Amino acid sequence: MKKRRLKFLAEMNMTSLADVSFTLMIIFLIAGVSTALTKRQGVDLDLPRASTIEPQPKAGLTISIRRDGRITVGRQTTTRKSFAKALGNQLARKEYDRVYLRADKKVDYGLVMEVLGGIREQGITNIGLVALPRKR
Repeated sequence: MKKRRLKFLAEMNMTSLADVSFTLMIIFLIAGVSTALTKRQGVDLDLPRASTIEPQPKAGLTISIRRDGRITVGRQTTTRKSFAKALGNQLARKEYDRVYLRADKKVDYGLVMEVLGGIREQGITNIGLVALPRKR
């Protein structure tokens, strides 16, 4: 009686490889889009335009002032009266050494100066004013 030897098939299943590659591509695409959307912090402003804009590579606390006077510190929306407390709470975490101020171009100049004063009272001297590049 002869012994039969089993032959093993050593082929790569390309269908499975394509499925895994496609799934990974979708995961990275979703992660990239969600990261890009969270950096904007969701405050829709009509920012003023300036002739010279220098990008700021370092991270900082973003403060946004809307046209209606609402102020957003990081992701927390606050009012003019409670701005100092909200700013103090954010800065108490010791995560930021700089602040970026974004204000709608229709915001009252007095409110912008009041917010700037509140930031300086907290000991922050590195303040960036955010604007868009001028249209050509």
